[in-house]
Amino acid sequence: MTLIKKLELEYGHLIRFRMVSTVPSCVGGCQEEVRLLTMIKAMELQGKRHAMRFLRHLHINDIFLNKTTHDADLWEIARSFSGYGLDIDELAADIQSNQLLSALAVDHQILKDWEIETLPALTFVTRDEALKIEGVYPYDVYQAVMAELLGYVPNRETDWNVEKVLSHYDASTITELAFILELEKPVIERELKKLSLQQRCRPVPGCSGQAWATKK
Repeated sequence: MTLIKKLELEYGHLIRFRMVSTVPSCVGGCQEEVRLLTMIKAMELQGKRHAMRFLRHLHINDIFLNKTTHDADLWEIARSFSGYGLDIDELAADIQSNQLLSALAVDHQILKDWEIETLPALTFVTRDEALKIEGVYPYDVYQAVMAELLGYVPNRETDWNVEKVLSHYDASTITELAFILELEKPVIERELKKLSLQQRCRPVPGCSGQAWATKK
């Protein structure tokens, strides 16, 4: 998730990102996490940012695949996003819709066609070539792949700082910010404290000061 954030921030002007909805246990077709998968995909029907926001919340709070998480917990999280424009009534209707089933079927077919067996997995597709990378590698490996497929070294968007990243993603952890901005954690922490004193960001409740969000 953090690596994808960095790729999107630095190369989003050149690359169009598409999220294929799945969870690790569903790659092999098991049904244990289907309720989570359907929630994610139903949110995506209202816009990719809603689905990504939901995933980030689960990731930041370390409950992505928590077996004790129930439907009521997921809906409570979803309702907390109504302030960002998520329509809860529409979400409930979409979960029961044929449109959702069709969208899930498309994603399943993509996973099958690409023979995805391990998560995370990224696929890079150009007009002439395509490459699949399963697993996690150093950031420069992905940069090298893009350069090879594009035929040139793409420019990075480096005009990012702590406040801009928080604003773009609503919330991020100190570890994520350090990786994205290539700064030491103490530097990030000092900047967060400064922004907090200026009432421009706030710690995310329940994250022991490790995750921060923009001040609404």
